[in-house]
Amino acid sequence: MSIEKIKYSFFLNFFKNKKKLLWTLTNNLLSNSVNTPSISVLNLTQDTAIGKKGEKIFVTNDSYQTWYIINDKEFHIKFINQIYDLINQNIKYNFFDIGANTGLITRGLLNNLDNIENCFLIEPDQDNLFCLKNNLKKFKNIDISDFALDLEDGKKKLFLDKNNKGNLSFNYEMMKLKENKLNFMNSENDFNIVNCKSTNDFFKEKRNDLKNIIKIDVQGYDEVIFQEIPEEVLNQTDILIIEITPLKSKSFDKKKFYNKLICFKKFMNFNGETVTIDQIIQMTEKKSGQGFDLIFLN
Repeated sequence: MSIEKIKYSFFLNFFKNKKKLLWTLTNNLLSNSVNTPSISVLNLTQDTAIGKKGEKIFVTNDSYQTWYIINDKEFHIKFINQIYDLINQNIKYNFFDIGANTGLITRGLLNNLDNIENCFLIEPDQDNLFCLKNNLKKFKNIDISDFALDLEDGKKKLFLDKNNKGNLSFNYEMMKLKENKLNFMNSENDFNIVNCKSTNDFFKEKRNDLKNIIKIDVQGYDEVIFQEIPEEVLNQTDILIIEITPLKSKSFDKKKFYNKLICFKKFMNFNGETVTIDQIIQMTEKKSGQGFDLIFLN
């Protein structure tokens, strides 16, 4: 065996159980290249919830979410099964994906549910948006918006996590959470200026007679988006999924938030355990610790 082959074999063996490290190092070593590789195209080698064997999936080159997409056959399956069990199979729905990322949750739902009539996706990041459009191009009735939702129209800093394109936030504290072992790489100088649209106006423009499923995942800004959704839209919403993230610097209108909570009849976590309104309020007041994935039902 030549010296070159010995070196190559040693390299492969060294990284055999360190594939995630190699993926992370590669992404970050190339980040300042003349032409930076920011998007990968994955070829599905077996059937999954997000696609059939042989189909292509577009992902951003990050060290967190994309790593799990590459390696987890059941990526998003818990979320998809949860929605499948909760919906009324006899009616048609709108699906609102606020913080749609690369569109794989929407793709998974459309692959596995027959009664989603319209999809409205919000995603301000250009790399995510490129992937999203390609991941959903075979589906009909897809409405994609390349802005963020906020209190009002305007422009705003969207902070970027260098290792997780699913962690984009108006709140810089999200870039420095202790759970993120690579948070030392993030800086307040890493942001994009994005267009914003009034949450209230957006939902009023998209209203129709169908029932809604709404997913909010905007990294520490979920309460603000929720408080701004018109009551008439929430009253027409059968399922709303929201992530409550404990943050020291978080700010939202607690009275508005509470008034929107009472539009729903039941609350639960992703383990199916009932949660009360008082418990939800307590969750929003936490300053640190793990986030809470919750489901509001009518």
